[in-house]
Amino acid sequence: MRFPRAATDRLIGDNAQLARSFCDLMLRDLAHAQTRMLLLGRMTAPERVASFLLEVFERRDAGRAIDLPMSRTDIADYLGLTIETVCRVLSAFKRDGVIVIPNAHRIELRDRSALEAIVEA
Repeated sequence: MRFPRAATDRLIGDNAQLARSFCDLMLRDLAHAQTRMLLLGRMTAPERVASFLLEVFERRDAGRAIDLPMSRTDIADYLGLTIETVCRVLSAFKRDGVIVIPNAHRIELRDRSALEAIVEA
């Protein structure tokens, strides 16, 4: 959707709660963009995949299991990796007991702290 800037500015100026919500939304989007730039510029393949999984779990507010919204090819494109690398990293996470993959579109999280440690490495 598009809204004229002048009308949006007036609406935000007249409604403090809307202004705060808009500011919060923009700050969240900026933080996400910064994380994405870091992900593509400096992270290793395991760090990228771990970061992606944590992001998906957080966005979907999932406890232990998520249905992946993307194919392995889409994930690879999003992360700037090859599909083979994404599959290899997911298999390593599975082998290490960090995740379980019951089917191609579902991932169950077994060790969140291990994924967080990989991202922070």
